Amino acid sequence: MLAEFRIINDPLRPSVCTNLCSVCYRDRKSASKAIGCCSYEPELCLFDLVFLYLHYSDIYEFVLNKGQLIKGYNGIMVEMKTGLNHCPFISKTGCVLPRDAMTPLCRLFICREAASFAPAMFEEKFDDYFLSNEFNLNNLLNSKLIYDNNFSKFKLNKFIEESAPTINTMIAGIKIINPSIDTFQKEINIEDFGKIL
Repeated sequence: MLAEFRIINDPLRPSVCTNLCSVCYRDRKSASKAIGCCSYEPELCLFDLVFLYLHYSDIYEFVLNKGQLIKGYNGIMVEMKTGLNHCPFISKTGCVLPRDAMTPLCRLFICREAASFAPAMFEEKFDDYFLSNEFNLNNLLNSKLIYDNNFSKFKLNKFIEESAPTINTMIAGIKIINPSIDTFQKEINIEDFGKIL
């Protein structure tokens, strides 16, 4: 199999991806178990929510309606606690979300097993998030919102609606059209995928 790896150098929503996710070795072990990394329930930060509100209103509504408010590693977040013990956006071939609608973790992380076939830089890409425009914008949003016992989805939605025009103006100042893409390929034996566990 030809394993492909891509780094999408978007200055706002950078990402890495591989075609190995669609043939995740974990899926071979049990048909009833969710696919690999996507067995986790995603957590969307404030910037993710504003971005969805501005660009993917249907996904934003779904997340707000079905998610659970938490104070997480990246400030105030919405966790997609579906009760299914896996991401609600997973399919047999990977994520159904547009790449720029995914959470930072989903966009910038590939499992150790897939990364073992990729150039070394892939395992370090998640660290780039903490130097990114989106991380700074998320910190800005968190600095303006207080999470307390009275915090609710209604208050969160109001905050998102009020913040969206300012964030949209800030996004407009970031050149995000046609970001460069670095592509790497490597011929692998698919049976070797998952052997480093």
